[in-house]
Amino acid sequence: MATGTNAGLLDEADPHAQSVFKHELLSAYLEPFMAMTGSTARGRRVVVLDGFAGRGRYPDGRPASAERIMKAMASLKQTRQLEAFFIERRHTSFAELKTVVADYQAQGLNVTARQGRVERYLLEVVERAGDAPLFMFLDPCGEGVSFDQLTQVLTGPRRDPKTEVLLNFSADLSRRVSGALLKGLENQNAMDRACGGGWWREVVRKVREAAPGATFEPVLNALAIEYAKRLGEATGMQAVLVPVYRKLGQQPIYHLVFFTRSKYGLWVFADAAARARQAWLRHLARIQDLQEPGTLFTCADLMEARIAREADQALISVTDNLASLLHQLRGYRLVDRTAEVFGQVYGVATESTVREAVDDLVELGFAARAPNGGKSKPRTREITLMRSSRTA
Repeated sequence: MATGTNAGLLDEADPHAQSVFKHELLSAYLEPFMAMTGSTARGRRVVVLDGFAGRGRYPDGRPASAERIMKAMASLKQTRQLEAFFIERRHTSFAELKTVVADYQAQGLNVTARQGRVERYLLEVVERAGDAPLFMFLDPCGEGVSFDQLTQVLTGPRRDPKTEVLLNFSADLSRRVSGALLKGLENQNAMDRACGGGWWREVVRKVREAAPGATFEPVLNALAIEYAKRLGEATGMQAVLVPVYRKLGQQPIYHLVFFTRSKYGLWVFADAAARARQAWLRHLARIQDLQEPGTLFTCADLMEARIAREADQALISVTDNLASLLHQLRGYRLVDRTAEVFGQVYGVATESTVREAVDDLVELGFAARAPNGGKSKPRTREITLMRSSRTA
């Protein structure tokens, strides 16, 4: 299971800032998913589900998750047959969501808003998708779709078709039920449903015993890691875990967990997470500059320097990873070794970082590119890197 980088933000000056990373990631990943999977799907058809869609658009006009999905769909509507379902339980939010959906229906998009719990509509959406690729975005405030229902869907009708899930595993829920458990309050049915059983209790006790005076962060991370591992194993999917923070240095407020069976999904998600992180860091700097105007060096300047340092460190790490693989293998296609290529900088290194590392190794004579069938410049992920005389 790959683990992504820290991300997220909450600031009184911008009550929506905690969603910057999440929404940037969704936008950066969803369009490639629809384009790539739709290119080989029957009728070039792709289906998307936003199971906790909220209002769809913030009061100040900024797009929330539902509108970001529809914007991505609009960019591909000429070449793909796209359909999306937006589910929202709360009456007031649903009324606003319907208005946003109607705007895009008027543009010719096949989008539908439904009111109620996502569990009520989940099987209907799956049946509607049929053999088309399906992307499910599940972002609840608290308890989400149960472990058992997700397992049922992902091991039943959605085992063979291309299916991916990005979900929010709530650290606030984990923190609350863990605290209650440690106080002797054992009735935590919500966590049992979310986790598919009571295994989480033993994790909480063991981690807390190992670090009794620490914050709850080790507990939260351990629960999310184990959850991702268990659901991945139960569904035959690979998992990527990304902790999301209100501010740097604070405990996570949730973990985004990405599930896929595609090596291409793992690769594209790595790049999308890295670019979303950079967007979040710049957003954080802008908020700080608004709060502290008139300083000699702006937070934006300092943040750009930080982003550059992270990029330099990621380049070194990826270069080492590529070279290490060449000592193990005579040659390999990058996308076939995504986790090893990105390693500890998964979610920090962009695809451009990998390309630069490949170019450096080839230029220095430590690696060679295999012939690429006449293509002058294949996609980075499709490069096959071979040993050279220096690495033989």
